[in-house]
Amino acid sequence: MKRAACFVLAASALTTAAFADAALPLYIGGRAVPKIVKVESGSWFSPDTEATTYTYQWPGVYFEAAFTGDRVAVKVDDTENNLYVWIDGVHRLTLTRPGKTTVALKDLGAGRHVVRLEKASETQGTTGRFEGFTVPEKADVLPAPTYTRAIEFIGDSYTVGYGNQSRGQTCTTDDVRDTTDTSRAWGPAVAKHFNAAYRINAFSGRGIVRNYNGIAAGDTLPYLYKFALFDHSVAADDVGWTPDVVIVGLGTNDFSTPLNPGEKWATRDALHADYVRTYADFVKSLRAKYPNAHIVMMAPDNNANETANNMKAAAALAQSEGVADLETVIFTGLDWMACHYHPSLKDEDILSKLVIERLNQLPKFAPAVAAQ
Repeated sequence: MKRAACFVLAASALTTAAFADAALPLYIGGRAVPKIVKVESGSWFSPDTEATTYTYQWPGVYFEAAFTGDRVAVKVDDTENNLYVWIDGVHRLTLTRPGKTTVALKDLGAGRHVVRLEKASETQGTTGRFEGFTVPEKADVLPAPTYTRAIEFIGDSYTVGYGNQSRGQTCTTDDVRDTTDTSRAWGPAVAKHFNAAYRINAFSGRGIVRNYNGIAAGDTLPYLYKFALFDHSVAADDVGWTPDVVIVGLGTNDFSTPLNPGEKWATRDALHADYVRTYADFVKSLRAKYPNAHIVMMAPDNNANETANNMKAAAALAQSEGVADLETVIFTGLDWMACHYHPSLKDEDILSKLVIERLNQLPKFAPAVAAQ
């Protein structure tokens, strides 16, 4: 996708009376919870209609649709997230915590277009809602885009793109909120290189058995992975989602801080053993869920290789217990210059190139295929 010079527009400047009344069918990238709602017509002679809205919370969620004609409306209800609107692969708008808004994009030219709404920020305590794309006439509606390749990314802040646009390692909470851009993280870059659908099932600060500094004990990523929303109110419904590749990067939060008094592990060795066993079981559950997917387990070489060594031990255990088509990747050479020593945009580029090179070895992702 081409990224135009980024400009931020106040939602009120783009809010219009809804000129469009034909909803576009969607391709949804990521977990979103649908809900049918009644749409009031505002007229005594026109009956109310029904529409489907989609509540989202996981990072990197996106919605795509295709249409003909020169205009489309984008309807959102989101007070916390930064959202990007793309038309035909070009970044057209940034909606910064827009609230309940309808934005109208006009004068797009004749012919087929693809519109995309993408969640760029990470919000762990709040949800947003997408209320659909609409066009003026039913004749303008086209089938939703489709993909022949699919990748799922499971991880922590390194997968989210935590603070990756920052200019340094020292950041406030607001800095992290404003400089986290999942769309520019290595995972989406890999998927877009291969024109693959993708899902980002990641949560900053979560680990396999232990979260950062022991916070939120028990609410680890393998547990959170079961849900569509982070309050555990809605189970994940992944029916129809069949990734060709699943890439997992977890463990930094398990080991990045010393054990605190009162945590369940008496020693570091006990933490290692629990991590290895639980991670192997999680990978086995992914294999059962996606029997034909190639699984990649990733870890950095920092912190004296504690994460990398235990990740490799978990992979070996999973393989010994029947998980085939599994490989490990250790990454190195990052500058860690983003917020709180996270991967910078330069690092995102290093990671994406590393993973692209590995996936090029898979028949479905070989360069000759990916170029089609």
